[in-house]
Amino acid sequence: MKIIDSFRIVWRNLWRMKLRTALTSVGVMIGTAAIVAMIALSLGLKESAVKSLENFGNLTEMDVEPMYYIYEEDRMIPEDERKKLNMEAVRELKQIPGIAAVMPMKRLYEQAKLKVGRREGYVELIGVDVNESAEYRKNDVEKGAYLSGSPQEIVVAYDVPREMRDVEKEKRDARRRNADSNRSGGGGAFMPPDMGGGEQTAAFNLVDKAATIVLTREYRIDDEPKYEKKEVRVRVVGQLRQSENRRYSSAVYAPLSVVKELNDWVNRSRGDEGSGGNTRRTREEAKKDKFEFDQMTVKVESREMVESVVKALKEKGYEVWSPARELETINKFFFVIQMVLGGIAAISLLVATIGIVNTMIMSILERTKEIGIMKVIGATVLNIRWLFLMESGFIGLIGGLAGLGMAWGAVELVNYFGASGGLLDGLNMGYGRGGGEEAEPSKLAVIPAWLALFAIGFSFIIGLLAGIFPAIRASRLSALQAIRSE
Repeated sequence: MKIIDSFRIVWRNLWRMKLRTALTSVGVMIGTAAIVAMIALSLGLKESAVKSLENFGNLTEMDVEPMYYIYEEDRMIPEDERKKLNMEAVRELKQIPGIAAVMPMKRLYEQAKLKVGRREGYVELIGVDVNESAEYRKNDVEKGAYLSGSPQEIVVAYDVPREMRDVEKEKRDARRRNADSNRSGGGGAFMPPDMGGGEQTAAFNLVDKAATIVLTREYRIDDEPKYEKKEVRVRVVGQLRQSENRRYSSAVYAPLSVVKELNDWVNRSRGDEGSGGNTRRTREEAKKDKFEFDQMTVKVESREMVESVVKALKEKGYEVWSPARELETINKFFFVIQMVLGGIAAISLLVATIGIVNTMIMSILERTKEIGIMKVIGATVLNIRWLFLMESGFIGLIGGLAGLGMAWGAVELVNYFGASGGLLDGLNMGYGRGGGEEAEPSKLAVIPAWLALFAIGFSFIIGLLAGIFPAIRASRLSALQAIRSE
């Protein structure tokens, strides 16, 4: 028997029993729709929780620091056993599977002042490895470009232009207010310009402007404090996008070598310079001068690899500070939810399977003579089994397709009423609403492509499994007894 002929026979038999086929498929349809809708709901809530986590930072970027305490062993890690954030650590982290880049950072030990024209403001100067961070930080640039490696280039955070003040203008306004107060007999109270209502200075464009970084260090001569200034002329080449992380709101980024050089200048003892440079460093002091980074940020290749990377980092003695630490808990929680909801919905599919078995057995009883004639004219046992398996499989497939459509409609209704009723705002998992204003709105339920394909394939397999017993029973019928039966 040709395959195309067997499909024609199957389709003819199903079409001949239209009502019975439809009623049997309804059971599969309800079971499939229930499973898909339940899993879609748990997937949607999980995605909403993960997006909410992203509100606190990029989940594929993690701050890495040395581990100080082992909770499993309930002990502190001695200082000599603690990991050091140096170049050896950078090489070690790069070897971990899933880490795309290691971006070390070094802060300036003194607060720096940034001057652009008449405006100035205190900033936090941070040195970064341009070669490692350029590829991933260029997408964070709102204006201009990222660092190219030149020591005269800097990139400012989003809030830096808004925090810079026109000091000369504020002094003139203060003198004018003071003069007006004196003319009016001192009735008006004088308020310093930086405390007058707390209004933030209007932002102005810093990109492509020449700037000066001003540093001040203290040294002592004959126990008298002295101060020395250092000015570094730079150019602002870019400004970063606004971030929810306020930790770096006043940060200015420069190449790592520049910050290292400025730190050396700040920490240099002027007393040693005045003594002719004859002071000889001890071996212990030389060890302390070994260059270490303040922080390392690792970039993970994808969100799916975050959990394995976090586990590998902890095994090597590093602590991770990132919202991604909560991903493992979220994934475990929603996996249990999916299993529970899917198991409850699978009960209806089990009932539908029993219905398919019953339908196929009834079909055998009605078509006994037809089976006998097919055997007489040359149909093999395999042909008979194939026909009944295909019939039951197609009943499951029809029910699966209808159930998928029913689940899709239910998911759309849930998302519509959830969005219009503000239910998403109430189910934010305690993390706030993530993704920002431009992000795609969250959904209560979502049907990914793999779930749709799984539903169709699973319903077809359920139909095949349900047809195994009837197919075997049909193939074992005696041809002569089948022909003689009424």
